[in-house]
Amino acid sequence: MKIQDVSVYGTGEGFRGRAKPGNSFFADVSFEYSLTRSFVVALDVTYRHTGNTRVTGYNIPVPRGARNRLSIEFDSGYSDALGLAPAIEYSWKSNLGVLLGVRVIPAGRNTAATVSPAVAINMVH
Repeated sequence: MKIQDVSVYGTGEGFRGRAKPGNSFFADVSFEYSLTRSFVVALDVTYRHTGNTRVTGYNIPVPRGARNRLSIEFDSGYSDALGLAPAIEYSWKSNLGVLLGVRVIPAGRNTAATVSPAVAINMVH
């Protein structure tokens, strides 16, 4: 894919080139267990693998003193992430409830550790 200037691939102002993103894979398995009629505990387990992205190109204008454009090439490397998302849901009516949980992704290969709270209203119509 053609890219120009600042991009999500780490290029800066004046960059001209191409990026070739790697393949991606994502899997998600969910478990739920009813403790009572109103309370349910849940767990999502996720796995994400993203292949290497190759970026090639050059910067414009040509740096002072250089005779030709300087070639730029770099690889992002692949990344892996395993995530766990435990939650509890409380339903005060058969069609209305609230879910409270958290998603935890420990640091992985080229992946930062994150903790994200989750709140959702579950309404069945």
